[in-house]
Amino acid sequence: MSDVRRSHEDGFGEEILAWASMLAVLPIPAALVDADGHIVDRNRWIEAEVGAPLVDLESVKEAPGLAFGIDEATRWRVRPLDEGAGILLATAEREDAGDHLLRKFFSSGDSLFVVYDQFGRVVESNAAWENLLGYGHDEVFGLDSWTLLPPSDLETRDRVERELRTQGRSEPVFEMRTKDGAYRLVQWALHFDTSVGRCFGIGRDITEENRLANELHRMAYTDELTELPNRTKLIDTLEAILGTSATPAVLFCDLDHFKVVNDSLGHHTGDLLLKAIADRIGALATAPDSFFARLGGDEFVFLLNDSSWDIATATAERILGLLGEPFSVLGHSLHANMSIGIAMAQAEGDRTAETILGEADTAAYKAKALGRNRYRKFDEGLRATVDRRFNVEAGLRAALANDQFEVHYQPIVALPGAGVVGLEALVRWRASDGTLMLPGEFLDVAEEAGLMPDIGREVIKQALTVAAEFADGGRPLPMSINASAAELGCGADYVTQVIDLAAELGLDPSLILLEVTESSVVAVESILPTLNAFRSYGVRIGLDDFGTGFSSLSHLRTLPIDVVKVDRTFVSDLLGDQVTRAVTSSLLNLCAALGLDVVLEGVETTEHASAAEQLGGTMAQGYLFHRPMPLPELRKLLGRTPDGDADSSRLRRNSPLAAERTS
Repeated sequence: MSDVRRSHEDGFGEEILAWASMLAVLPIPAALVDADGHIVDRNRWIEAEVGAPLVDLESVKEAPGLAFGIDEATRWRVRPLDEGAGILLATAEREDAGDHLLRKFFSSGDSLFVVYDQFGRVVESNAAWENLLGYGHDEVFGLDSWTLLPPSDLETRDRVERELRTQGRSEPVFEMRTKDGAYRLVQWALHFDTSVGRCFGIGRDITEENRLANELHRMAYTDELTELPNRTKLIDTLEAILGTSATPAVLFCDLDHFKVVNDSLGHHTGDLLLKAIADRIGALATAPDSFFARLGGDEFVFLLNDSSWDIATATAERILGLLGEPFSVLGHSLHANMSIGIAMAQAEGDRTAETILGEADTAAYKAKALGRNRYRKFDEGLRATVDRRFNVEAGLRAALANDQFEVHYQPIVALPGAGVVGLEALVRWRASDGTLMLPGEFLDVAEEAGLMPDIGREVIKQALTVAAEFADGGRPLPMSINASAAELGCGADYVTQVIDLAAELGLDPSLILLEVTESSVVAVESILPTLNAFRSYGVRIGLDDFGTGFSSLSHLRTLPIDVVKVDRTFVSDLLGDQVTRAVTSSLLNLCAALGLDVVLEGVETTEHASAAEQLGGTMAQGYLFHRPMPLPELRKLLGRTPDGDADSSRLRRNSPLAAERTS
């Protein structure tokens, strides 16, 4: 008769019988003893028979939890199992207990090893498992493992038990509560052996690994400044929604005149304003069916997972309403307005995240054009705009790859048209079908697509080559080249590009006139160092379209410029508007006092030319004299022009447009 069966027949209950069955797997001497310290049951590491005395329980009083054996050679750890039955568990504390091979295997390495009985109670564990949870070795035997899971995680327990029962194995990841109440995330490989009724587990603490993964995920999908979801997260979320039958709405929110805050109060103030805006509008996106993200800069997107035009427009109105109250930032009371574009992902349309985002962006752009601080819905009329932008951008990229850009040249003349004193390089796009496209048909798209530096590089190459050609032929003519905001934003790289090419061609940098617009001056913060760098090499700077900006006079004083090109709107009103005549006359006198040359643009009639000359104008450009022309036509024009026709005596000696006379 087995010891277990005898213990059962002696009247011990099912619970004690279950404890007795666990003794067999322990790798050290262990026994169940009664209140007198006599053996009720024992494992194979104990040779004494059932009923024999094993421990001196009186010695427990001297050292709680510890008792001496009857043989006085062994110390035992004892713990009560059943107060009513008076049964205790005794495990040996012999010095050689750790020499058992299985115990050594359990104790080696950083992996967590544990053995459970069929009720989920701990039979054996290694030091790594005990240290992780903060328990001593004498505390874990019989511990209910399920009590270590969060109370709310019943689903994990049910799933693991079901898999162990049906498949014999499970590989869960769950939190385990430590003795001090904290939780550690552990990845397990569990195997239930039905032959012995034991579950064997090997685990790995992945708490720190999971924390790092979560941090990397947060960094990849979160805007650092506002802590809102970023563009990547927005695209992923929108793509997931588009994979369902839902109809999401995208509200593209673009702040109005935000650059003024950065320029006037500094970027730190601007950043704090962005955070305040994110917090205020983000409060609308607390529902699970909405989402608020920052794309970057001053652009945000409010996403409605499944919406309608009515709901989307109502949301846009709420957003605009929230911005009605000023923001208090570092002692400043700041107002912020938005232009909002709304696009819906129609079931029959092109359901991609980038497409719908582009449509909303286009609608926001239209809202700005209509006066800002409003919303605009994307419709079929705007779809034509999107299609055009897409087709033009694709064509521009092909044009760059296939050398389809060519430069035409418009002469600048000395009034009253005595001769050519300079050239302006103007880009043209020769489409694959032979159509010649003017800048107004593609430059806006090129700027939005970030292609201006590439196009500008081609213009500079052709224009400087032509300037060097005429200079080598004895006709040095200053070449005016328009510099876009994107090119100026390249800073030192742009300067190096121009100067290195001039050196390669043997072209005097003083024959290069770089034209910048007032909008470029406002858009590019680093424009002053860039312009000063050009001037240090001898390149001249011209202010183009003068009179169209809001701070033109201040630019005459603060910018390192040599030439002012008066916008055509002034010239067209010279004949019938006395105010325009007075302003133009004062402007010419002011520029003369500042040592600046002036070119009047858009001179199309002899009356305009005469009026300009009467007011003191010396140089002009316009259809009255010459239209922009391709290089062969320019060569023909200058080839038949008498050398003395370019009357440079009408210009000041130090004029950047003064061409050196040749004999």
